[in-house]
Amino acid sequence: MTFTDVLDKDLIKVPLEHSTKNAIIEELVDLLASKRGKSHREEILKAVLDREALGSTGFADSIAIPHAKTAAVDKVSVVVGISRTPVDFNAQDGKPSQFFFLVVAPEKEASAHIEVLASIARATSSSAFRRLLQSARSADEVMRLFLD
Repeated sequence: MTFTDVLDKDLIKVPLEHSTKNAIIEELVDLLASKRGKSHREEILKAVLDREALGSTGFADSIAIPHAKTAAVDKVSVVVGISRTPVDFNAQDGKPSQFFFLVVAPEKEASAHIEVLASIARATSSSAFRRLLQSARSADEVMRLFLD
């Protein structure tokens, strides 16, 4: 499974409104909850924040992939957000993040969870692609970039 298999235009936000790590995570979780049912919002948020407390999910090259496995969801979901303002996400390279991929998976889908995380890393590995992603102005543009 790749993240484009579960990519949904309704779960892409360009640009993100917030500019702090926890606020970005909440914004992404809120978008997921608004489209997939609000009843488990708090449980999803807690799972993501608990995972983040174990170690930052900020990676090199302006990428952050907050993620969690939780019984609150029944399928793997990815929420994409692009920030116009770099956000300190305690990334491995010490640089701020601009591209955010929230991955939430059922506890029983550990392998799909890992596959989606790996596919995001592969898809965003090109600096030329990240420049195109940064220039995207809508969810439609982001979808086209990932699906082309």
